[in-house]
Amino acid sequence: MLRITRHPIDESNTLLKLEGKMLEPWIEEVQRSINGSVSSIELDLSALTFTDSAGIRVLADLLRHGAKLTACSGYVAALLQMEKS
Repeated sequence: MLRITRHPIDESNTLLKLEGKMLEPWIEEVQRSINGSVSSIELDLSALTFTDSAGIRVLADLLRHGAKLTACSGYVAALLQMEKS
């Protein structure tokens, strides 16, 4: 189960909080939740407890395209470091 919550920061920026497990079947929903420019998104991944390889690829791609990471669990941080290699 993945919970996606959008919190407006200001007129042009949004905090996207992902909680639970990010698996391939929910990637399309995450992408729909962005709804605009990736560079206007801040990601809070502190409550993301698991992600599969497809989820890590999407998160890494969002960060490469300008999304900002505001919080992250150690587990997800380690996976994102592996993706950079």
